[in-house]
Amino acid sequence: MSIVRALSVLASQSPTRPPRSVAARDRVERRRHRSVPVTWIDADRAHRGTIVHLHGGGYITGETPRHWAWLEEVCRRSGTAGAMIHYRMPPRHPHPAALDDTIAALTSMLDAADLRSGRWVLSGDSAGAGLALAAAMTLQEREIAGPELLLLTSPWADLSTQERLGDELRRSRVLYIDGSDPLDPLISPVHGDLTGLAPIHLTNGAQDDLVEDGRRLARTAQACGVPITVHEEPEAGHDFPFHGGPAAQAAQREQILAVREALGLQQHAAPAAH
Repeated sequence: MSIVRALSVLASQSPTRPPRSVAARDRVERRRHRSVPVTWIDADRAHRGTIVHLHGGGYITGETPRHWAWLEEVCRRSGTAGAMIHYRMPPRHPHPAALDDTIAALTSMLDAADLRSGRWVLSGDSAGAGLALAAAMTLQEREIAGPELLLLTSPWADLSTQERLGDELRRSRVLYIDGSDPLDPLISPVHGDLTGLAPIHLTNGAQDDLVEDGRRLARTAQACGVPITVHEEPEAGHDFPFHGGPAAQAAQREQILAVREALGLQQHAAPAAH
């Protein structure tokens, strides 16, 4: 990686807040949970439910305004709080730093009752969806109460192969793995035992280069007895619910319904913005 590219990547990893056009400043709060920064939206709704989101970006870049717009929309219309975990990333912090930060933040939030048992959803897109699966497996192994739902979009769930990966993801893969075994289920969850995990709501675009990761994940979940609902949009690409348009809106409606049903909030959702 060139010096210019490395500096650009590092600059993109600084934790951000939602743009004011997405959420007014009085709705946003930055907290530290065991030294891990977490940005909350509408934290006062956490008693009703919380969506904890792990952003994508190939494990090397941070959240974008599109991540914030999606999280605010889904949380507001579900009637929940939202929390974005700002985990560490390569090149300075390869695996398992992202997973360590996620587990540290989640356990801290649970210990402090910022997350209520039975009242939270773990969400992730792209690399963040793979990380969400690894975190759910880790919580289960440690006998820590996990989420009621895994809300996954365009998961990058198999880093053991470079097939169909573009140059950018190939570089990200090398930086993230950093010599670890790519078949490790905490790196490539499609190779893990998902038995006992929370139900999964999976959203995929059929034109996504990573679509086979989602399909393999669905087969793995089914083989392990994990309830899974799959929304695969035939003409859509990677992370399409974050990019607007009719297909994104339809997928978001299904994601919101999945959250409401998992948390029993069908009658308590906030209205959509006009």
